[in-house]
Amino acid sequence: MRGRRRTLVSVVADRQPDEEDPGGLIAGGWVLVDGSVVTNPNSAVLPGASVVIRREKVLRGRVKLEAALDRFGVDVTGRVALDVGASTGGFTSALLAAGAARVYAVDVGHGQLLGSLRQDPRVVTLESTNLADLGPGLVPDILGLLTVDLSFLALAEGLPQFDPGLLAPDAELVALVKPMYELHLAAPPTGEGELARALAVAVAGAEAAGWSVTETMPSPVTGGRGAEEFLFHARRSP
Repeated sequence: MRGRRRTLVSVVADRQPDEEDPGGLIAGGWVLVDGSVVTNPNSAVLPGASVVIRREKVLRGRVKLEAALDRFGVDVTGRVALDVGASTGGFTSALLAAGAARVYAVDVGHGQLLGSLRQDPRVVTLESTNLADLGPGLVPDILGLLTVDLSFLALAEGLPQFDPGLLAPDAELVALVKPMYELHLAAPPTGEGELARALAVAVAGAEAAGWSVTETMPSPVTGGRGAEEFLFHARRSP
């Protein structure tokens, strides 16, 4: 006689009694049943089914931003931040870990942000949202920090689209520079000359958008396809 079915959340709870929220693990896509991701905690699990709980890898975006916040001396504690190009949430998780009071996670895509971040009360998820669409209706708080990680759009073109009325007078910016997008190339450049030119284009675009760039640094980890990237810090121009 076959045993009784159980809900997935009860199975995960048995395996993680004290470490994690089982519902969050399931909703976040970290649980596989017989090799397939299952995101409904109430799904029935047959006796003998293989249930695997994946361990979240450290997101590359988190490594990049944590290094930049440390290098640039940015104090995030108690500030409201906006993360443009949030994707899976690497920058957002770094901001929360650094003490942000609230993070608006913005992305033109849908369904990419990790479930654990979606469920965090400090995170406001703004999916399918363009940078140019942001305004007081979507972001009612005054922002002390803006982080930007754009894909398929140059910073020099994206930053001027942002509404400066959302920013506090002492707001800071930390942006990731992806040279292939700044130079409109089909593949990441590798030559020192092109990399330097891409960084210069991004910095010039930020300054044209009302920011004063104070410092730049190479990214501590590469981007997709091993692409060399940079980060810069800026403050609002007086």
